[in-house]
Amino acid sequence: MRVLLRILGVVLCGAALALAFTPFDHAWLVWGWMWLLFPILWTVGPKKTALKGLGLAWLSGLTFWLINLKWLGSVTWPGAVALSAYLALYFGVFGAFAASVGNPWKGKERSGPGIAGRFREMLWSLSYAAVLAGFWCGLEWVRGIALTGFGWNGLGVTFAKNLIMAQNAEYLGVIGLAFLPVFMSAVAVQTARRFYQQFMARSVKMLHWDFAVALLVIMLAFSVGTARLVSVTNASKIEVQVLLVQQNIPQKAGLIDPNWDAQRIVDGFIELTERGIEEAELQAGTALREASSEEEVIALKMPDLVVWPEACLPDFLELREDGTSEGGPGIESIFQYVTSLGDFTFVTGINEFTGESPMDPETRVYNSFVADAAGRKRASYQKHHLVILGEYIPNLPFLRELYYDAAGVEFGSGLTPGESFEPIPFLVGEQEIGMIPSICFEDTVQRVTRKFIRKEPQVLVNVTNDGWFGESEGAAQHFRNALFRTIELRRPMVRAANRGVTGVVTAAGSLTDPYSGQKRSLLDENGSHFHRGYLLAPVYIPAQGEITLYAAFGDWFAVTGLLAGFLWLVVIWRFNSR
Repeated sequence: MRVLLRILGVVLCGAALALAFTPFDHAWLVWGWMWLLFPILWTVGPKKTALKGLGLAWLSGLTFWLINLKWLGSVTWPGAVALSAYLALYFGVFGAFAASVGNPWKGKERSGPGIAGRFREMLWSLSYAAVLAGFWCGLEWVRGIALTGFGWNGLGVTFAKNLIMAQNAEYLGVIGLAFLPVFMSAVAVQTARRFYQQFMARSVKMLHWDFAVALLVIMLAFSVGTARLVSVTNASKIEVQVLLVQQNIPQKAGLIDPNWDAQRIVDGFIELTERGIEEAELQAGTALREASSEEEVIALKMPDLVVWPEACLPDFLELREDGTSEGGPGIESIFQYVTSLGDFTFVTGINEFTGESPMDPETRVYNSFVADAAGRKRASYQKHHLVILGEYIPNLPFLRELYYDAAGVEFGSGLTPGESFEPIPFLVGEQEIGMIPSICFEDTVQRVTRKFIRKEPQVLVNVTNDGWFGESEGAAQHFRNALFRTIELRRPMVRAANRGVTGVVTAAGSLTDPYSGQKRSLLDENGSHFHRGYLLAPVYIPAQGEITLYAAFGDWFAVTGLLAGFLWLVVIWRFNSR
């Protein structure tokens, strides 16, 4: 009976954590889901505690991931279950650590009478909590790297709507934000147990300094976040007008709906672009007519940047050795027409190739991000972080069979990863600004994005396509993970999706324009982002491109937490062996 209750308890913990993420968005649960998990893990003794902890925490993780990744079932249910089982292993490793060397209720009594005893008790409590929280962060970091990495939906992502606490990602990264709820939970559970013991013993209720320290840590994070939110919002900026286009084209396994032929796709993008430019012209004309005097300066803001989504043009460009690319007459006529519509830089997703033909098995094909402007040299970026089972498959026969079972089609030759980490420049008047390019899921891979950071005005530009996942929460989860790049690197983000979240994010991680109060996201009248249309909006680019702690040192905090966990193994072993 006790075993069944433990199993039920860890399943409830995993389900509670899943409710903290979109589409449920009960983010407060991230602070409490471990309040039951820790007591279960800390009381599994006396034998094989690590193994028992691993099994129970794995089950909790499996419950979480099966709920959290249910949208992946729209592509492949076997793949969703397999990925969930793998990702749950990281919960399991944490459970093994927490049940054994990370268990503050195991081993020698560490309290004592008087102030000295209370102080020693506080230090041990805070030490266990800090090590557990740091080790959790370290495991999230490993998860984002191992087997090509899947770093989605760490605990820190639940702070996406809590902009004040989220600002600390500038120092710790989104992975480091997970430290706060784990640390607080570990201290709270230890404090609750001591209260209970004191109540049962009818002893005097002494102050619990460790809980007070934990609250101070949370208050410090809140204070720092508040100060940075204000300073980032009020910093000197360059205003850039962007036009983002989304067609909401349905896809399955990378194949476009047969009702959408190449001409319909191109005509649709051009039509929406023309409408967006017409609206900009109307807005400029209205502003001019409403000027109170001739002396009043009117900024006629036409688009500086027009962005179409990932791989939206049904053709190829040939990539040359000098970094330029060129296509056939049909595709070149599209570029020429779009760039003739105004004085802006045109960005789109398209495939590039080097070799005899894109159909040749020996040819290298890239998923690319291309920037073009009238009178300027065309530039492109080739995607670095390819998606396994989407853009490439390791040379293992069973994986190709899995893809065929899920998609109903054979997997092709796959794509080639790019190599460059150079920003792509574009002009706003006489001001040169650097684009930090990313394609699809790359905006969730912070170790790639931070390599583009330079000490100059920059903007993150992402072209993506979440059409694979239908109208599920997959697109919203993708966006929630991506928006933390703006805080970590203090660069605003422009996103154009084929089917997903198209919008403009500030350097503080918000879709809301800090000056007009308008939400800069492409939504229909029902508030859905699965919508055909365009978005004309300003983006405010910091005039001084600061280098944040995270941009300079990456996931230093998570790596430190992982190393501290291994060091703790030695400390506890030596302490308990005395």
